[in-house]
Amino acid sequence: MTENFKILVVDDEDSVRKRCIRLLSRQGYNVIGASDSSSALSLLQNQRTGFDLLLVDIRMPGMDGIQLLKKIKTQRQSIEVIIMTGYATVETAIKSMKYGAFDYLTKPFDKDELLHAIDKIVKIKSLQQEIKELKSQLTKTNEKPIVIGNSSAMNKVMRVIEKVSPVDSNILIQGESGTGKGFVAKAIHARSKRKKHPFVVADCAALSGNILESELFGHVKGAYTGAHADREGYFKRADKGTLFLDEIGEVPLDLQGKLLRVVQDKAFVKLGSTEMIKVDTRIIAATNRNLEDMVSKGEFREDLFYRLNIITLSLPALRERREDIPLLARHFLKWYTAKLNFDTLFLPDEVLETIVAYDWPGNIRELENAMQRAIVLAENNTLSIDGLFPARVEKDQVCFNYSDLLKKKISYQEMKQDVLQNFTKEYLTQCLIFHKGNITNAAKTMGMRRTSLQRLVNQTGLDSQLFKNQ
Repeated sequence: MTENFKILVVDDEDSVRKRCIRLLSRQGYNVIGASDSSSALSLLQNQRTGFDLLLVDIRMPGMDGIQLLKKIKTQRQSIEVIIMTGYATVETAIKSMKYGAFDYLTKPFDKDELLHAIDKIVKIKSLQQEIKELKSQLTKTNEKPIVIGNSSAMNKVMRVIEKVSPVDSNILIQGESGTGKGFVAKAIHARSKRKKHPFVVADCAALSGNILESELFGHVKGAYTGAHADREGYFKRADKGTLFLDEIGEVPLDLQGKLLRVVQDKAFVKLGSTEMIKVDTRIIAATNRNLEDMVSKGEFREDLFYRLNIITLSLPALRERREDIPLLARHFLKWYTAKLNFDTLFLPDEVLETIVAYDWPGNIRELENAMQRAIVLAENNTLSIDGLFPARVEKDQVCFNYSDLLKKKISYQEMKQDVLQNFTKEYLTQCLIFHKGNITNAAKTMGMRRTSLQRLVNQTGLDSQLFKNQ
């Protein structure tokens, strides 16, 4: 972006002006100079594309730098200004910031200091442009773009998606809660021959058996108390399209038999009816549970498992692809800044480091929720660690001390497991304390389903009731 970034250096000292032009030109910026404010204003009026940034000296003959700053900000608010001065005082610094200067540098300044300030502006300008484009997209659709990642693990997933999308086979997507199974299902549908037809989502974990049966297959008027009219089910709505059965492992055993028949025969009967309805529906199922274990325990039908498991796609947890975390964090920053119509926000390096170091037990969903929360709670247009982690998980809690474990001379895998278990229990404890044992609210904070969090609480041996009065 540097070659398209236009900078005007305004300084009556030839040596300073030329030195800045040489330095910034070497960095690839489009730079010209002006020896006074009048020349600068003429250039601003005559330049067709305009400038992105002005470097302005305070003390100049005629109109000084502060006066020029005020005039520029009155006429063109989008132009950023960095004030330069050899006579730094608190008063001039405050005055320049009051009138809209982006930064304030004292001569002689270090070249890295100048480049860092400019780089920050470049990033913000780039982000503003992306947010502008996102806002334009939001006027057409309220759908989040599918963002997955560039890690080797996700590149492998994408290659599988490209292969299986055109093939009309049932697919089982496996992965922890919040890993993006729904996004992957949408990506498969969008690349399939069925893309012009409906993509219907059935959340099997959110509905009880009787209600789920009615939602899947539909019912006729009078089928049960409260059935005041005929209702079309998910399978019929997804005819010629794709039905996404989310959390298939939560479907009760008695309903699994009925589900098997429609998966096999592409036909079903509405509740309260005898008429057979034929459909052409592709099925994509997803689960965060181990269905093979469930089959061995008699909790999931083996025949249904094999019917759904024609092609298996396993999604890695976010902690297993940390190189994707900065990409996802910046994506959510841009998306929610545009969606919420906020000003451009800055994500400091130290906050990003904490985001990357954290294990995200709720995966992408937890990261998305945390970024949205941090955006809403941002102060001075800057995201903070406190905004990301309301349960007070500070940076030093994310980075562990391994010395005690090293003394035991245990293996890497054992150490990793020990650290993860300790961290999970500590994080859950903090979150439950913060929400006074309320599992539903804690699940929202962590970006997890309530049922998934309850299982995790049980696995760690915690009792949410103990936190009710803390």
